[in-house]
Parts: sequence; C-alpha cells; structure tokens
Amino acid sequence: MANPLTGAAPNPLDQLRDIHLPEPISWWPLAPGWWILIIAGCLLSGWLISILYRRYSAKLYRRQAQKQLKALQLESNSQQQLRGLFELLKQTANSAYPSLQPGSQSILEFIRMLQRSCDKPVFERLNIDLDLALYSSDKQLSHQNDELFEDASRWIDRHLPEDKLEPENPC
Repeated sequence: MANPLTGAAPNPLDQLRDIHLPEPISWWPLAPGWWILIIAGCLLSGWLISILYRRYSAKLYRRQAQKQLKALQLESNSQQQLRGLFELLKQTANSAYPSLQPGSQSILEFIRMLQRSCDKPVFERLNIDLDLALYSSDKQLSHQNDELFEDASRWIDRHLPEDKLEPENPC
C-alpha cells in the first residue's frame, strides 16, 4: 500500500519492532528434582555425621587410657608403675570387652587375652615374673617397664573390637 500523502510505498523496516526477550528464569520456586536432591543430601549428611560421632564416641576410652598411660609413665616408683599399668590395662579391657570380663582373669590369662585381641604382637618379650613383680612387697625394679609401656600403648591403639575376636580354643 502506498502512502496517500507521499505516494511512495511504505518502508517495511519501519514496521519492525524491537526484540523483546523473555523474562529471566527465576530460581524460586525450585523444581521438584532440586527438592529431592536437597532432601537426599540432608539425609546423607545426617547419616554420615551420626556414624562419625558414634565412631568418635566409641574410641573415647582409648583416648582416656592413652592419657592415663602417659601420666603413669611419669611415676617414679617402678613397682607402682607396673601395678598402675596393669590396672589401666584391665580397666581398658573391661571397657572394650565387657562380656568377657577380662579384669577377673589371672595375670597370665589376662596377658594371653591381650595378645589374642591385638592385630600386632604385644607382650611377647616378658622376661619377668609378673606375679612377683606386681604383688610382692619386695621393691624389685623392672627394667622392662619401657617395653611394657610401648606394648600397652600399642594394644590400646590397636586391639580388635569384641565382635572381631576369635573364640578361644579350649584345647
């Protein structure tokens, strides 16, 4: 159609309008897939935190025993050190294995139980009579206290949980 005033054909470019972009996509409300992902992530995080907390709490007696062991090493009397060491080991074993009641065993049975319950060799080099060293009124000095403390520390750190202990062979 020609423009009646000018008589010229209308310019088609004059009829073009500016480009109108759509509104940007809003991040809210979230799509259902995002809600599922958020809920699954929260549940997984809660589960992981509870497992880590239980593991940390289960090893509390080990950390306390190591602190007591370090304090016990500062004791000057060798016989008191030895008595304190085996008291500490029996307390720790009673905490680790409450159904076995290791604290009520004789000292030699207790040592065998400690050896069986650790994945590393412990208390293999005992060259002293423990009954005499622990319970006599004689002030017998033990030169093996350092080795005993090393073995005790190793056992406290490395002993197996109760459910992984192999049953004792009665033969």
